[in-house]
Amino acid sequence: MRVALAALAAAATAALSGTAAAAPADGPAATATTPIRHVVLMMQTGHSFDNYFRDWPGADGARNVSCQVTSKRARCISPFAFTPRIAERPLRTTAALETVAVDRGRMDGFVRAQATRDTSGYMAMGYYRSRDMPVLTGLARHGVLFDHWFSGVPGGTIANRLFSATAQSPGDVGAVPARGWDLGPTIFDRLEAAGLPWRIYVQNYEPALTVETASKNQRLGGQLARVPVLATRRYLNDPKFMSHVVDLSQYYRDVRTGEAPAVSFVVSTTQSEQAPKPPDKGQRLARSVVNALIASPAWSSSAFLLQYDSGGGFYDHVTPPLLAGSRAGIRVPAILISPYAHAGAVDHHQHDAASALRFLEQNWRLPALSSRDAGAAGLADALHFRGSPAQGNLLPTTVRHPVPQPRRLPLYVGYVSALVVAALLLGWAARNQRVRRLVG
Repeated sequence: MRVALAALAAAATAALSGTAAAAPADGPAATATTPIRHVVLMMQTGHSFDNYFRDWPGADGARNVSCQVTSKRARCISPFAFTPRIAERPLRTTAALETVAVDRGRMDGFVRAQATRDTSGYMAMGYYRSRDMPVLTGLARHGVLFDHWFSGVPGGTIANRLFSATAQSPGDVGAVPARGWDLGPTIFDRLEAAGLPWRIYVQNYEPALTVETASKNQRLGGQLARVPVLATRRYLNDPKFMSHVVDLSQYYRDVRTGEAPAVSFVVSTTQSEQAPKPPDKGQRLARSVVNALIASPAWSSSAFLLQYDSGGGFYDHVTPPLLAGSRAGIRVPAILISPYAHAGAVDHHQHDAASALRFLEQNWRLPALSSRDAGAAGLADALHFRGSPAQGNLLPTTVRHPVPQPRRLPLYVGYVSALVVAALLLGWAARNQRVRRLVG
């Protein structure tokens, strides 16, 4: 309670000061208020909760959902499971389309939002069976699955990545502007001011690719869309700040050698799970990040949080809540793995992307960035600090399916039959050879 009051008071002070970035700390680094001293935050792209966890036991999944149409004459499309014969197609994600999909809380406009001249929008109703996603379900079994976790704001990747750094709604943005962002205070400023070590680990990082060097096509996606600091000039002009942005390969070295920072942000680019990319590749990346953490010296004091930046245009049946006067985005999957987490549990409390920021703020007494993170639910209900931390178990890197065994009697009969036939053929060949000798 004292931590929450301190954070709220600090948030009010920061809001009144109106500073764009906090000054670096002069004293010692902030100390954690819990046994968790290392937090790894990973954000993937574009899947709603119902798209991934519709049939998860104990979760609020869409099991009794009526079909949706694009118009009165169109065929009504019911939820259907993706199969190898039905490949994903790219879906559009903007705040305007999400407003159509939510339809004032009726959640019946997802097909209509995706309908164009080329498609009826039926892909919005597709979902994955749990048995077809062994990696993600393995992650869920090792940690806490949140079934009421919402993306920060309506819209897609760019808007929600901005929100995850600032706790502020950027509006309906769909591209990185040519001049970049003019960001106010971010979570990175808060960490820097508190003297906490932190890093942004970017998959396939290209240090030379920033908003100042990117072409128009490059600006639309990749690392610029997912790493807002690379499109913010006040950061680009600060070499000390930019030294915190490194390639993902450095993450594995850091955790292996005991150099894991207090806060790690893991950013995927080529394995982001964004449709139509196969989701299993991105999930395997998340597994490798978790396994490296579990095998590291930091595991006993760590927490790993996987969340998704947006629903990706896919259907979800739960109405996004109003938070601090504005509507949150579509419900998305989120999983917390830690030696202090209730492994295998489903958490039904309401959370959103600001909860990840709230977690950092409460753990290190950081000032809040806005009313959204100041009022967000923390992760206390998903964690316990009783007794010693649980030993980590690495997630399997291969999925072993039982091999069908043939019935033994037909198998033995087959073997015997083959031997009899072989003996008969040999006897017939020997007889023919003797006959030829006698004739000759």
